[in-house]
Amino acid sequence: MLFAKRLAFKVVGVFLAALLGLAAASQPFDVLTFHWTVALTVSASAAFLALLEGLVGRFTGDPDQPGILR
Repeated sequence: MLFAKRLAFKVVGVFLAALLGLAAASQPFDVLTFHWTVALTVSASAAFLALLEGLVGRFTGDPDQPGILR
């Protein structure tokens, strides 16, 4: 249960960080002209890779940590 909570926190954090980073990089930010589909696709891809890294880390590193580092 602890692993699932940490993994969910990591995946959501990566998604939000990628989305907010893309929004901050657009000069100037406008909600109506922002390319939401591209930003959500990039953010979802980053979150999916974080999920895969966490699942691989379950079997290679510490079983309670969602990462590949020991």
